[in-house]
Amino acid sequence: MNEVQALSEELIRSREIKDEFLARTSHELKTPLHGIINISGHLLKGETSSLSLEQRENLLLIQDTSSRLSLLVNDLIDVIKLRHEDLQLNLITVDLYVVIQLVFQLLSFDLQGKEVKMLNKVKPMTFVEADENRLRQILYNITSNAMKHTEKGEIVAQAREEGLDIVLTISDTGKGIPQEHWELVFKDFNHDSLPQQDYKQGMGLGLYISRQLARKMKGEVWIADSVVNKGTSMAVRLAKGQCLNTEMTAGSVLERKVWSSKPTSSGLSEKMKKILIVDDEPTNIRVLSLMLEGEYQVSAAYSGEKALESLKNEKFHLLLTDLMMPGMSGIELTQQIRQNYSLIELPIIIATARNREREIELAYQNGANDYITKPFTAEEVQWRVRSLLKLTDTMEKAFESEMAYLQAQIKPHFIYNALSNIIALCHEDGEKASEMLSLLSRYLRHIFQRDQNQQTLQLQQELDLIKTYVEIEQLRFGKHLHYETYVDPEILNKGIKIPTLLIQPLVENAIRHGLFNKEGEGTVSLRITEGEGFIHIIVEDNGVGMSEDEVGRILNGKGGKGVGLKNVLMRVASLPKAAFLIDSELEKGTRCSIFLPKELV
Repeated sequence: MNEVQALSEELIRSREIKDEFLARTSHELKTPLHGIINISGHLLKGETSSLSLEQRENLLLIQDTSSRLSLLVNDLIDVIKLRHEDLQLNLITVDLYVVIQLVFQLLSFDLQGKEVKMLNKVKPMTFVEADENRLRQILYNITSNAMKHTEKGEIVAQAREEGLDIVLTISDTGKGIPQEHWELVFKDFNHDSLPQQDYKQGMGLGLYISRQLARKMKGEVWIADSVVNKGTSMAVRLAKGQCLNTEMTAGSVLERKVWSSKPTSSGLSEKMKKILIVDDEPTNIRVLSLMLEGEYQVSAAYSGEKALESLKNEKFHLLLTDLMMPGMSGIELTQQIRQNYSLIELPIIIATARNREREIELAYQNGANDYITKPFTAEEVQWRVRSLLKLTDTMEKAFESEMAYLQAQIKPHFIYNALSNIIALCHEDGEKASEMLSLLSRYLRHIFQRDQNQQTLQLQQELDLIKTYVEIEQLRFGKHLHYETYVDPEILNKGIKIPTLLIQPLVENAIRHGLFNKEGEGTVSLRITEGEGFIHIIVEDNGVGMSEDEVGRILNGKGGKGVGLKNVLMRVASLPKAAFLIDSELEKGTRCSIFLPKELV
């Protein structure tokens, strides 16, 4: 009996030594693996001309193998924690739809080259009780496994209620698993018990860990159905979550202005910046508000939908959003915001869990400026917010300086030419010189009355300025210059505003470069109409035109004799969803078109 006990204790000690070895080795492997992944990624993103096709394929193989090994290392760490009951869970109410959507977005990178679609048919606001991070891990493992064994078809996520539970099924159209092997795929280190079949490859520890994690959350993972060469349906059972109406408990939008005695930067002392915090947890909003209050005006929205409503009604200088929220994730919110706001206009910080590199990459790809990882300190949040706002201020000042430079470049040559013509006319036609001097005076009055730092102006103001400018040029060119204009009356009645330095440079460019070298008479026309969702501005001339190469250089910012067209290109490029087109043919003329989204005007 003593011998049996001694052998049992020796086995326990041996297993503990093995687990400790695995744990230490796994942690030591993570750093060099990340180095391999990052260096190979850097080489692949470099100049492709320096790498042969074979070299690129080898690098891709290195990166893919390293990524798989990194996932295996993380799985080993989780297995050891599960064995020693050292894995802590934080059960909260989670929107299953949002988690599935995020997992599908993360794994969409791996679908390249496959004819596979991922469909999320889970209804929004389907709540379950789970640890948010571990639920993502479970669904990531199951979906990733389905992708490995599905070459074409679809992967579909669906959910149904069963009493007090929610059952999620993830179905694929892959290779399938024979029924006698359904339980074997959930075994720990049990590859040898599986027959040598294609579906065995890549099973790893993911499904074993997923089942153990689900059981710790009082749920279960199993194979609901599988047919060889037709597909597999994996099921996850979790307790139904309580649908907390945060709008009723905490208000849909919290608006607070808190002033403290601690010093603030000089740039914010007179006009404090406004920050919108988006999170479905009132506690998280309260914590972040306390970290930022005193230096900024802090507002809050308890969902992505409410955040979009707030942005319609008020201007904010920065948005800080949680990644995981019911109904609309932080990624989806960022995607929608970037349709109307650039990276400079509204910086976005996304809060996410630690060690989620793919989520951070996904956030950047969809328009986030920065991220913070939970749990975060007040100092980290403050410095990240402060740095982004300073960067935005610097970019805005640089933009204003650039506009001032462009305005300075556009006007002097015109004024110089006008004055030269007036001087010449004084000796030949005093009445005409007087008329031209009067028009120049009116033109300068328009210019001086306008705020040079103003980013937009009334369309009618721009049209008045253009009219005066053209009349001066007509006095210079005489009957050689014809000008036609049409503006949709509905547009003028709406009193819309347009970005400065947008239309006049095109008209000026058409006259100076389009008609100046043309023999005989020429015509410049301006047409502004309203389309579906946009304002269409066309400036056209029948002058000397440009070659395709010259048009290409201008559109790439490498051509053009002056700053007029370059300025317009830059202005349009900075506007969300706006577009600028040039159509030109030698000896026939040039047509410039601008499409301005209605929400911008």
